[in-house]
Amino acid sequence: MPLFIYVAFNKMIKQSIVVSLMILLLTGCGSTPRPPVLEASGYIADNGVVRVWQKTSGNNGQPIRLMMSVYTPYSGDTVSTYYEYTDGALYLALSEVQRKQGQSVLLRLDEQGNPTFMERQMSDRNEQLSSDDITRIKYQEQKARTMSNTLAAGKIRLYQGQVRNGIITTCAGEVVNVNFPPHQEAWLDKRERNGGDISLAWLSSPQGLELLLVANEDFCNWQPTLENF
Repeated sequence: MPLFIYVAFNKMIKQSIVVSLMILLLTGCGSTPRPPVLEASGYIADNGVVRVWQKTSGNNGQPIRLMMSVYTPYSGDTVSTYYEYTDGALYLALSEVQRKQGQSVLLRLDEQGNPTFMERQMSDRNEQLSSDDITRIKYQEQKARTMSNTLAAGKIRLYQGQVRNGIITTCAGEVVNVNFPPHQEAWLDKRERNGGDISLAWLSSPQGLELLLVANEDFCNWQPTLENF
C-alpha cells in the first residue's frame, strides 16, 4: 500500500474512533437518570371535576411511578384514588372517600395484571370486589392516565391555592395575579363575600385561564408535592 494511502487510511480510522467515543459519551450523558417529575392537570368530567397528579421518573418515555386522581362531584363526597406502578404497570389502586373514614376500595395486582388482593371496606363490614368492580377500576385508571398525558402534552396545568381579600396565593406560597373570565371572577367574588376560607383550583393553558373548582376547604392540606408523593 502506498505511503500516502496508508497515512490517509490511518487518519480516517483515528477520526472514526474519536467520533465513536464522542457518541458514546453523549449517549452516556443522555442516559443519566434525571430527578422525578410531578405534573398536575385537571378536566371537567361527568357530573363533576377531576384533578390528576402524575409522578414519573423524569426521563422521557420512562415508566410512571405514582398517580393520584381526585374526583369531586357537583353533589356528594370527593373521592381520592391513588395508583402505584411497577415498571410502568399498575400494581395498586386505592380509593378513599375524603370525608368518610373507613370507606375505601383496595385492589392489588401481580406482574400479569391479575388481582392478588381486592377488598371494599365499609363502616360496618368488608367485602370482596366483583369482576365488574375490577374492570371498572382498571378502566378508570387508564382513562385518568390517558387524560393526564394528553393534557400535559397540551401544556394544560393545574394550580391550587387560597384567596383572601382578593389576593390569591398558591399552595406553594406564591402570590399570583390571575384574570379569570368575567363570569368566573364574579362567582369567585360571591363565594368570598359569603365568608370562610376559600380554596380554588384552576387550569392554565396556552389559551388562557379557567377556574375549575371553588370550595370552603383547604386544598393545600392534601395536595401532593414532589417531596411527599
